[in-house]
Amino acid sequence: MPIAESKTRTIITIDKNDKKTLEQIAKQQDRSFNYIANQAIKDYIKRNMPDKED
Repeated sequence: MPIAESKTRTIITIDKNDKKTLEQIAKQQDRSFNYIANQAIKDYIKRNMPDKED
């Protein structure tokens, strides 16, 4: 499945326990792991670069 032109694929390495926790959160919220990971990244950017626009 092709991805939108505004998106990019990447590979990251994270702690197994962190991945397990994110998967649990995703399941509880009826969301995908990808959605939860993207939200975490967006939240991190907002906290560290408050003037950055989407």
